Amino acid sequence: MANVKSGAFREIIIDRCLQSRRGYSTMEIMKKCNDALERRCEPLITATNTIRNDILSIENRWNVVVEPIKIGRNIRYRYQDPNFSIFNFPLNENEIAQLNQAVSLLKRFEGMPGFDWVDELNAHLQSTINLELRHIVGFDENKQLKGMEYFTPLFECISRKEVIKLQYQSYKENSAKTYVIHPYYLKEYNQRWFLFALNNECQHITIFPLDRIKGFTKTFGLFIENNKVDFEHYFDNIIGVSSNKSDVPTIIILKVCAEQLPYMLTKPLHHTQVVREFMQDGDAIISIKVIPNFELIQQLLSFGERVTVLEPETLRDEIKHRIENNLKNYR
Repeated sequence: MANVKSGAFREIIIDRCLQSRRGYSTMEIMKKCNDALERRCEPLITATNTIRNDILSIENRWNVVVEPIKIGRNIRYRYQDPNFSIFNFPLNENEIAQLNQAVSLLKRFEGMPGFDWVDELNAHLQSTINLELRHIVGFDENKQLKGMEYFTPLFECISRKEVIKLQYQSYKENSAKTYVIHPYYLKEYNQRWFLFALNNECQHITIFPLDRIKGFTKTFGLFIENNKVDFEHYFDNIIGVSSNKSDVPTIIILKVCAEQLPYMLTKPLHHTQVVREFMQDGDAIISIKVIPNFELIQQLLSFGERVTVLEPETLRDEIKHRIENNLKNYR
């Protein structure tokens, strides 16, 4: 299709126009397309030749006749077959397989508040194209996690750029506190969801685990746009979600035992992971370059005796201190 950008969306508008027995001129079709594009804040069409090329593309791709009708000095266009629509065309096997894959991924949100439409879409597809959508992808998730009822409302607040008043109780507090925040981003890590938002009180990005949220309401106020954090790259230098703005990535050197090494090679700790040395006994020295944080320490402790921190000394001492405290619980 000529002028591919927004082309698929234009096809929907043009298809509706061509179904009309009245017929539409290229100028009328262009106006309808531009009205719809303007609502989507997308670039408008400036030449009727784009519409003519779109109509020609529909004829060639769908093997359908679009007939011209002369009304006075004007020419209008419509489908020769009054019952035709590109959306009445049956799906081929490849398209059905692709649709099955897409809906299987969407079903990750099944059971989440506000995502009932996934089940409705599943039922509608089964009834309209006689397709039984099978579960072919499984995700490691915790649907019973506290706070998930806030996921969809928070998602909508982020999309609409709304200021909210949040009731949040940290693990260190006996009661909830109220924060006025500007929500920016939702992130999942280790089967928990986290909200990243600008905190009005300290004017810093703050992380709020959803399972510690007690409630929230929308409030009046000018929404402050996010110009502090690029979430596309925020997580590049960390494991997990927590990071201090002043921290910098540090080279972490680890000794990995032969038993653990195959798992570490096939599932790297971080994308910066490098094998520095393979040792004769099967062990290896590897390194990663990340900002040390709580999640990194938790990850390293989970490996037990199979992974040893060699450098930096501060991280090695922290791991050692935690192991010693843990041993006290077993004495």
